[in-house]
Amino acid sequence: MENSNDQVVEKFTEAGLEEKHAKLIIDLACHPPSKASEIGKRVGVSRMDAYNSLRKLQEQGLVKATLDKPIRFFGMRIEEVFQQIIRIKEMDLRRIQHNLENLSSNSEIPIMSVDQTSDEDTFSVLKDRHTIMATIESVVAESEEQIWLLLGRWGILHLLRSGAKDAIEEAINRGVDVKIVACIDKKTIRFFDSLNDRIEVRHHEDFNLNGVFVDEEVGIQFVHTEDTPTGRGKEDTAILIESGMLLTAQSELLKIQWRAAKSYHSIRSKILDGVMTEPLRLSLGEGSFYEHFRTSLQAGMSPKPTSNAVLRKNGSEVKFGNELENETLSALGIDSAILFEHIGSRIGEELAVKLQHISDDSLFWETIIQEWSEMGMGEIEIDKLPPTKIIVKDGSACGGNPNTSKFFCNLDESVLSGILMERHGRKVSTSKRECMETKNCSCFYEINFEE
Repeated sequence: MENSNDQVVEKFTEAGLEEKHAKLIIDLACHPPSKASEIGKRVGVSRMDAYNSLRKLQEQGLVKATLDKPIRFFGMRIEEVFQQIIRIKEMDLRRIQHNLENLSSNSEIPIMSVDQTSDEDTFSVLKDRHTIMATIESVVAESEEQIWLLLGRWGILHLLRSGAKDAIEEAINRGVDVKIVACIDKKTIRFFDSLNDRIEVRHHEDFNLNGVFVDEEVGIQFVHTEDTPTGRGKEDTAILIESGMLLTAQSELLKIQWRAAKSYHSIRSKILDGVMTEPLRLSLGEGSFYEHFRTSLQAGMSPKPTSNAVLRKNGSEVKFGNELENETLSALGIDSAILFEHIGSRIGEELAVKLQHISDDSLFWETIIQEWSEMGMGEIEIDKLPPTKIIVKDGSACGGNPNTSKFFCNLDESVLSGILMERHGRKVSTSKRECMETKNCSCFYEINFEE
């Protein structure tokens, strides 16, 4: 009961009531008509403080009073109180709008027509989340070409609770391009699902910026937000930026972040289904591929004009054994070992994601060790949880002959590296592998990870 009362108090304070007044309203909703002294004792305020506060609430129509003496106060249902607050706010809003219209039509007030436009860069501090979101709604409503939204961990909740959401919908209908860079997790993914399909969303891990940038002309950047997503945000602070040079530079940074971010559909699959669908981005090599290719041709290597290419040198077929593909890639300056390291790391990440439902690290690694053994990849030994060193005995990736299996010789190490990075955020620091070329031998290797 106490927790639910605290939630109602919080909602009342968000609506503009003092916390003390909210507690008085809740008390009266739960008790029969009472004198101010009785109510004050239950809430923990003095008789006079309770009386004055109740009189003020009575004037607003939020509590009622009897006509007999001494006066007894009685409450209303909580939903009725909220409805009355809404009516009061609407009346205040209509009054403000009416006053503005009167002032705007009065030509005798010269300050209403003074031109305040300026080409100078300006910066303003905005306080309180409601003020900030109202300003965001205003700049979004005036957008013409593009809107960038930065939504840190709870940014999507603040957006959906404000009028900015409707302003964004209207902007989309006008043809404005809307992009969101966000940090998405299990708790917020359903809110992103509710967004308009025409909004393109991408995910950045540990992204914790909140703000909006419109048409490279105006930006609002949060500099402080409350940790709790349900708070009113009285201490939230943001900067309103109107600086062409700064916003152009910010736009370039946003484009870099955008290219590095993951698509919403891929992160959604990872979170909900435990499947990684993001394309694997690889660096194939450095330097000019043309120069590498030209150098290889000058060395006498040329492909035979058949559907099954054969490399020849000085008219004779080049014998690469089992490393034909490796040598062909090397001729173009591509290190095949790097390719397989990336692929192995991705396999490890996918395996860790597949087992992300196992919260206990001990059980997680028992499952990895068992699966590793069942795939015939050897026997894993770890030093502790989370591991800082992994030893694999009887590893079979080299097939007993590293000279003919270089494509796969380091693949299993990379798989373990991917598992450690996805599960524990650790990188490989050193690795040692011993593979003998004798028949039916196996590999032994040891991997050390950064603390």
